[in-house]
Amino acid sequence: MEKASEWQNRPLDKIYPIIFMDATVLKIRVDRVVKNIASYIMLGINLEGKKEIIGI
Repeated sequence: MEKASEWQNRPLDKIYPIIFMDATVLKIRVDRVVKNIASYIMLGINLEGKKEIIGI
């Protein structure tokens, strides 16, 4: 959990010239009912051309 918290609070670049947003749909059982839940992912390409996951 410490690494996850560290990743969530890391500083981001000020500019990402290209940003992709996508979602993965997960089937999750809640109270004996299966629900489709979307998990959104944001990927940015910084000025150096390196890919970074900006957020989940």
